[in-house]
Amino acid sequence: MLHTSDVVHAWNRAGNYTPDDRLGLYAQALAATSAIGAYRVLDDYAEDLAILALYRVDRPHATIADLHQVPPLALASYHQLLHDLAHEGLGPADSRGSVPMGGLR
Repeated sequence: MLHTSDVVHAWNRAGNYTPDDRLGLYAQALAATSAIGAYRVLDDYAEDLAILALYRVDRPHATIADLHQVPPLALASYHQLLHDLAHEGLGPADSRGSVPMGGLR
């Protein structure tokens, strides 16, 4: 599976101009919940877990219930991160484990 720096490079190649240190936090959060490797389609639950992992970089104590209360447009940047990985042929593995709570800073 990929190292977080590889994920940051993939986001850069996909045209994401977020600073690398910030992308690194998102990569760490995503990698903490599941391995990142070749793209595969996620079911709704796995996608929710991936979005929650990314969202927790900015809101460390968020829960799935919190995530479902957020307007969809407010989550667009997190969905875009997953889309950018998919564009590069990458994505998180389906993880049925828990998403770590708290920050990664």
